[in-house]
Amino acid sequence: MGYLFWFSLAVLAYHLVGYGLLLNFLNLFSKSHKGETHFEDYPTITVLCPAFNEEKVIEAKISSFLQLNYPADKIKMIVISDDSTDGTNEIVNKFSGDNNIELVVQKPRRGKQSGHNLVEPDINTDYVLSTDANSIFAPDSVKKMVRRMQSEPDIALVSGELKLIKKNGTDSGEGLYWKYESWLKSLESKFYSIIGANGSIYLIKREYFQQINPASVDDFERTLQVIRSGEKAKYEPEAVVYEAVTEKPSEEISRKIRMITQQWFCLERNLFLLNLFANFKVFFLFISHKLIRWMLPLFSTLILISALFQVHIAFYRFCLVIQVMVYLIAVIELVLEKKGSSIKIFKLPAYFAAMNYSAFLAFIKYLKREQFSTWKVER
Repeated sequence: MGYLFWFSLAVLAYHLVGYGLLLNFLNLFSKSHKGETHFEDYPTITVLCPAFNEEKVIEAKISSFLQLNYPADKIKMIVISDDSTDGTNEIVNKFSGDNNIELVVQKPRRGKQSGHNLVEPDINTDYVLSTDANSIFAPDSVKKMVRRMQSEPDIALVSGELKLIKKNGTDSGEGLYWKYESWLKSLESKFYSIIGANGSIYLIKREYFQQINPASVDDFERTLQVIRSGEKAKYEPEAVVYEAVTEKPSEEISRKIRMITQQWFCLERNLFLLNLFANFKVFFLFISHKLIRWMLPLFSTLILISALFQVHIAFYRFCLVIQVMVYLIAVIELVLEKKGSSIKIFKLPAYFAAMNYSAFLAFIKYLKREQFSTWKVER
């Protein structure tokens, strides 16, 4: 049991800390990219913005699009309303026409990926930019992504940066998680390629924006398709969109279950990731960043069980007490949230526990072959 404890703890520590430090070390021997390309002939871009009942945020989204410092004759936005039942369609129609904004209504409701598939055949621009309705563009975000795309010939996808804004001065722990994710993306991008784009803002060459499985998670699977084609996906931290951070760890559970379940199916369709002889760098990045994270519930449980079986030893007894306290704090916070209350210092343990719980349920749903294609707006 001692070996099991230390192995599981080592895997957990590697994923949370060691992986990033190892990448940082390896990047000491990597060449930096050639830098930004200054261009005058701007490529054409179609911005796709799926929306389901987004009347609270869609006007702000459109306004941020209209304020982009990108030539208006080179960019247009298609809002794909997934059979919205609120005022989303009416708001979009107010802006459509002269502002290079178009509304496409998908009936019946079938989800984001089906919406992309619906409009894909008619896209005739150089690039496609996928974004979320609640993600507000920084004025120079698109220009920054295009410059990064054109800085190296083998880049086919560029992922931007999501910055989270606290609504009421509170944070579920998602803000810290995204800082950690952004750190890893910057390291992976320099090392070789990111393996998952940011769904709130990514730019992809038109030839790689193909029809996709309706139950997929497009930002992950499209990145894998680019890598499988021998191209690379890069991260551009200066291409920013803004979103409000979730305030409660419990708000993240259903979203994470859906996303991780979809990602398991993406892996099933892209088993080349597990072939270390095909591309060792991709194998290394995928195992270290994604697969271990999806399996954190297993390693966390193994640490707990192995400590329990060695409770007669003071060190393992101490570790067991610490783990039980962390999980107890997490449960207390999640229960308090259901009652409309919260303890700020309990949020981070609750977020970690909620993510482990979500990953566990996602794997169960994957084994049961449950797939998701639609989402629910929690705003």
